[in-house]
Order: sequence, then structure tokens, then C-alpha cells
Amino acid sequence: MPRVNGLVVAGAFVGGLVIYPPAIGGLRRLGLRQVERTDGPASHLTKSGTPTAGGLVFCILLAAGWGLVLRDPVGGVVVAAAALGGAIGLLDDLRKAHQGEGLRVRPKFALLAGCAAILALGLAATHASVELIPGLGMKDLGWGGIVLAAIAMLATANAANLTDGVDGLAAGCAIPALAACGAAAALEHKTNLALTCWLAAALVLSFLFFNLPRARVFMGDAGSLAIGLLLAAAAAETGLLLLLPLLAAVFLAETVSVIAQVGFFKLTGGRRLLRMSPLHHHLELGGWSEWAVDLRLWSISLLTAALVVGWAVWSGIKGGLH
Repeated sequence: MPRVNGLVVAGAFVGGLVIYPPAIGGLRRLGLRQVERTDGPASHLTKSGTPTAGGLVFCILLAAGWGLVLRDPVGGVVVAAAALGGAIGLLDDLRKAHQGEGLRVRPKFALLAGCAAILALGLAATHASVELIPGLGMKDLGWGGIVLAAIAMLATANAANLTDGVDGLAAGCAIPALAACGAAAALEHKTNLALTCWLAAALVLSFLFFNLPRARVFMGDAGSLAIGLLLAAAAAETGLLLLLPLLAAVFLAETVSVIAQVGFFKLTGGRRLLRMSPLHHHLELGGWSEWAVDLRLWSISLLTAALVVGWAVWSGIKGGLH
């Protein structure tokens, strides 16, 4: 079985590498092109016109892989999270490409909140309220855990969206986190869920090959919202929900940087805490290249993902309910 699972994951990765080049051409023909903000780093203005919404491709491939190979309800919630995030993100990407600006904040937030609520019902149906409490083992949090998962999905979707501002950053940070969820599921003997998480990681990795600086395609909101929702859903299904802040540490840091920048600006009457927010722009304006930002923040994501898996093993994720 491990050999078969490895072949499935490897096949998904190779399939993504094969499918992305024609898909990028298709996105270009559909007019899905990046529109860079004029208030961002000046170096990013040259990226305008690059095909975007590339995340839609790995969402479709993930759904196809799950439908052909797995078709289990637990993994289905994770796949549904990617599909719903991808759909909302695609609407936003289409509006940006054809009207110059995306969905307004409140309607976009409301759509994401609605999706989080629907997915929370899916988590409840698959009994995903059992979560790992470090030091205490697996505990059933009941409906409190389901509500917490819904909040986490909404927060992680927005955090991933904020992180997607440097070529390769969001994808490279998501891969270790998704792989860690797969490892946790494997430790719990949830083979199909583990394979779903690893399929997602493999497909995001195939996308990353075309998203490295300088990117041939961007994931767009179709990708970042999908990654945020599916990562939080995967964490809930694998019992890692309470460790999600560590698992998605870079996403969290990016979000905190924006909150801190806005709060400091208001409290000081216009002074800035950072050169520019989110954090990756602050680092860029400090002289870091996109590759430097990527490699350092990817390393942090890899480290925190390894810590989460180690912490989960030490805390007894294999022990079931105590």
C-alpha cells in the first residue's frame, strides 16, 4: 500500500508538470492576467499581465484525483474546501482581470464565512471535533471544536491570501504544512486522508515549478483562498487544529504584520512600523530579493511543520481518545 500511495502522489506531481504549460496558455487566452497594485513595491509593476488564477488548476486536479482514486467522505471535506476557496477566488480574479478591482471586502468576507460554515457542517458529519491537545492527547471538543474550525478556516484563507505577494512564497509555505497533515493522518491510520493531503502537496509543488521567481503564472485568489481553506480543513480532520498557528506560522506572521502596521499607523497618527506590509514587502524593501524571502520563509515553514509532527507524536496523536 505505501508503494501504491507513493506512485499516486508521484503521478499527480508529474501530471501537474505536464498539464500546467498548456493551462497557463489557456489562462492567458481567457484574459486572466495579473493587475498589480500601484501602492505595492515598484519592482512588482513589471509583473502586470502575467497569467493568474493558476491555483484553479491544482484545485481541479485535486478533485479529479480524489474522485478517481479515493472518494472517501473525510478527504472529500478537504477537497470541497479547496473547491469552494477556488471558486470564490476565481470570481475575484475574474473581476480584477476584467474590471481592474476584485470583490469588495464585505461580500468576499461573507462568501468565505458562508463556505467556512458549510465546511464546518462537513467536519461535524465526519466527526472531526476530536483534536490533539498537546500534553493531554486526543480530546473531543464537541461543537466548540467545529466552531473553532470554522473560524480557523476563515482566518487561514485570509492569511494565505495576504501571503501570496511574492513569487513562490504562499505555495512553498503551504507544501510542508500539507505534508505534515498527511503525516499526522498516516500516524492515525487514516490512509485516504493522508493520501488526499499528500496529493494536495504534490499538486501545489508542481504549480510551484512555474511560480518560482520570475513566475510564469500566479496562483491568484483562486489558489490562495483554496490553500487557506483546505489547510485548515486538513488540520481539523487530522487533529492538528490547535497546532495550526504553528503549522501555518508564516501565514500567521504575515497577518500579524498587517494588523500591527494598521494599528501602529492609527495610534501614531501616520507613522509606519514596517516599511510596507505584509511582512514580505517589508523584507523586499529592506533589500531582500524574492529568492531570499522565499528561501528563508520556506525554511521556517519546513521547520514548523517538522515541529508539529514531532509534537503530535510526543503528545500521543496515535493514542485515540483518552
